[in-house]
Amino acid sequence: MKHPVVISKVVLLALFTGLIPLTSLGGIAEADEIVGPIVGTVEPTTARILYRPGKIETKLQLTVLKDGQPIKKVTTTATEANDFVAKFEVTGLKPATNYSYQIDEIRGSQKESVASEKDHTFTTVDPARKGNRVSASFVSCVDIEPNGIWNEMEKLGVDTVFLMGDTPYIDTSDLAIVREKQRQFLQVSDLEKLAAHTPVVGTWDDHDFGLNNGNGLNMMNGKGKTRQGFVEYRAHSQYGNGTEGVYHKVDLGMMEVFLLDPRYFSQSEPSPVDPKQPTCFGAEQWDWLLKSLKESKAPFKVLSMGAIWQDKKNRETDDMFTYWYERDALLDFIKTEKIGGVVLLGGDIHVARHLIRPQRVGYDLHDFIISPGHTRTITSLDVYHPSLEWSLVEGWQFLTLTADGTTENAKLIAEFRQPDGVVNRKIEIDLNEMTVDSDEDAAPELRAHWNFDNGFKNESPLGSRIDATPVNGPTINQQDGALGGSVHFSRSKQQYLTVPRSFLDDNSAEHTVSMWFKPETLPEHDSSSRSFLLESTAEGEPSQTGAWNLSLGMRATDQPDKINLQLYTFTVKPASKPEAAPTTGAQGPFNTLLDREQLLGKWNHVAFTFDQKKLRLYVNGKQVSEHAVPIPGPACETGGLIIGGHRAGTGRNFDGWIDEVKIFQGRLSADQISELRNESKD
Repeated sequence: MKHPVVISKVVLLALFTGLIPLTSLGGIAEADEIVGPIVGTVEPTTARILYRPGKIETKLQLTVLKDGQPIKKVTTTATEANDFVAKFEVTGLKPATNYSYQIDEIRGSQKESVASEKDHTFTTVDPARKGNRVSASFVSCVDIEPNGIWNEMEKLGVDTVFLMGDTPYIDTSDLAIVREKQRQFLQVSDLEKLAAHTPVVGTWDDHDFGLNNGNGLNMMNGKGKTRQGFVEYRAHSQYGNGTEGVYHKVDLGMMEVFLLDPRYFSQSEPSPVDPKQPTCFGAEQWDWLLKSLKESKAPFKVLSMGAIWQDKKNRETDDMFTYWYERDALLDFIKTEKIGGVVLLGGDIHVARHLIRPQRVGYDLHDFIISPGHTRTITSLDVYHPSLEWSLVEGWQFLTLTADGTTENAKLIAEFRQPDGVVNRKIEIDLNEMTVDSDEDAAPELRAHWNFDNGFKNESPLGSRIDATPVNGPTINQQDGALGGSVHFSRSKQQYLTVPRSFLDDNSAEHTVSMWFKPETLPEHDSSSRSFLLESTAEGEPSQTGAWNLSLGMRATDQPDKINLQLYTFTVKPASKPEAAPTTGAQGPFNTLLDREQLLGKWNHVAFTFDQKKLRLYVNGKQVSEHAVPIPGPACETGGLIIGGHRAGTGRNFDGWIDEVKIFQGRLSADQISELRNESKD
């Protein structure tokens, strides 16, 4: 929104004849030098507004009006040191109140309006934690070009706009260019019109941080300049710790948005979670985040940033798989502290996605990715993830989150949107589904349970999400199982069950598998044959791809009376050098020799536990072996599960009966495993 400048006929004649250069007129600026006004962080009693009058130093006065009557005046000066951007902070306002404002340039005793009251408004936040409704829009990856999303947000009447990074693309630490691109971005006409009355705040990602795949180490010499340009052209209540970073939060009453900075501190210091690993967030931001989350009274809490919370599965390292130890420690903190109403939000990858991490924080954790706001998509980043519910590879996308406390049960409504009123996906989450039972302790959680009494359905709280599907005709025997019904597998027919989704946390730190099996045959002595009870898959369907973090099978030994009950696992390995991504790799085999006669033709209970450092194997209620994991670390991402076979489904199948397959998030004790064994009838 450019504002008219009144120039006399004499001056105009001089300008057109070249007698006076435009830039020499002290109070007159070129139109493309003006920015704003832009409404920034608005709180219940405070509002922040920025305005750049042009490339001129001048005194400015902001007047806030209520019903046309002036109630507050704030004076400041646009100076060259801040690229001539003036900031106004208005305090002492009333909550949930509509105001208008105007800006005047002061020249001695004279005032000249540069932003009239018309079309310049803001509404202070309603701090109510219930009985209220608030809506915000989120967008990432937007360039300096015409765009249909701003006008769509205008029509929706959102309460706040959050810029999630790569807003805009800058890709340099040259301060003059940083300032110019920040200025040009805020001058995009529809965004400027929207920002004149709707708060616009945000964080950054790599391209507005200054470098593709940029971090605090490879941008060490430039991040101060890109931060300076960011701070100058945003009107926030906080910019990181005051001198470094840009993290902050915005409390909208029903919803509090935490705008994280995964760039400035990354790779520049040891992690506060694991000093042997490089940090993403940095110690100060980490402490601020945990403290702020714990203190938050908002029903819904949005942890938002430009990077994504999963593995991009490409060569870049700017995702939270690179810093899995900080991500997982944060989610564990939310669970341990019983912090309800949390959702995750990321951007960056030029694909919009919705994931649900089952029971990750004591309840299902919704994870939204919103990208791109421009039209350039990246199909190759629409990759498999076991928690993926939906994705869309199209441009001009943005997300709205509405916290609605006006109904009996408060809910968070997420809508993936495009211009012209298009809603591609809508999710409603009740607040009572986003709380941790206050009586719940840290005991291992039952994540999967197939009892085979009446089919192949899962009986754990995850429900039908992980029902098993029979392949090649395994049959249910409703009697004579270890406990009720059981499933029978024929090795000759290559029978198995497949489970399409994961049930464990990403990078599971601790888990337990328990099951009963009764083999009809065992791998023949002195042969290379193998027979698997179960093995996890990489992408929810049978394949040879390595990801067997759960693997339990039997193979022959050189001793005719023995069978090898063999474990493998597949774990995350720390990065080998700075600015490198972690890797994953197979660990094992871990061998345990048992008597053939002990197993063949009898029901046997078997269980194993994993805790990053050790695998422990239990048979019929007693620990029979313990194996150190050579390279300690959490299990890698699990896609699904094969029961009665190995990861490829066919080729190494089990022959006999299986019953009561249970998988727990957490490590059961020896006594708890003994109790599982004793649940069954003899």
